[in-house]
Amino acid sequence: MKPKVLLSRVGLWSAMSVTSAALMITLAPLTARAVSIPTEVTEEGKKTYSNYCAPCHGDEGKGDGSLARSLLPKPRDFTRGAYKFRTTPSGSLPTDQDIYKTISYGVPNSTMIPWDILTEQQRASVIPVLKSFSEAFEVRKPDAAVGVGLETRPSEKTLAEGKKIYEEKLECWKCHGVEGRGDGPSASEQEDDFGFPIKPFDFTTGKFKGGNSSTDVYLRFTTGLNGTPMPSFAKELTDEQRWSLTHYVLSLIKPEECPHK
Repeated sequence: MKPKVLLSRVGLWSAMSVTSAALMITLAPLTARAVSIPTEVTEEGKKTYSNYCAPCHGDEGKGDGSLARSLLPKPRDFTRGAYKFRTTPSGSLPTDQDIYKTISYGVPNSTMIPWDILTEQQRASVIPVLKSFSEAFEVRKPDAAVGVGLETRPSEKTLAEGKKIYEEKLECWKCHGVEGRGDGPSASEQEDDFGFPIKPFDFTTGKFKGGNSSTDVYLRFTTGLNGTPMPSFAKELTDEQRWSLTHYVLSLIKPEECPHK
């Protein structure tokens, strides 16, 4: 695909993302900064978890709820303290804000829905409950959030560089496929750290796990996804290269195929 075509797709995606972001903010606040998060487990938190989270994640947060067997990907086992979607470096615990965002935003293309049917305080009350399942939160704190530099402007040059990184330097296509559909030759072999099958993400859907903004996608390449085969590229790629890869991956979105169109 020629860079000019890719660039036009990035422009189209950007317009769509602005609209989606505006709707998302209206539906469910994704930041916990304006919400009071309890420092200890409360009765409200235990009740909220029991009613809405335990059926999938289990009473003790082991990912073994009554519905877990029929779900793929499997519900997160909170006892391991491994969270995919973070603003913190690879291997780090998430911040309270990271957890709150995942609860509010959900995980697209999975059974983890956005829990915007709950009040902000209910969502916040669950956070200490989730953290109580893992000893990791007792012995260490989350690392500082990774720095997000100024985003480079998408251009034919950055898209071409991103394509080269995707196809040659990192060989992302082996898992995610040449067109980013999650159908690479190694896709069927992937497992998470707990031994469960895990499907490489299909970039063409336009519904990114962890958030749809370019910054969200950039963070996935920077922080990696703890507990999965998706590593951090903070050491392999410069800041500019990660932005180029971000722009290229966003160019793989196919709006005409998105079911919500």
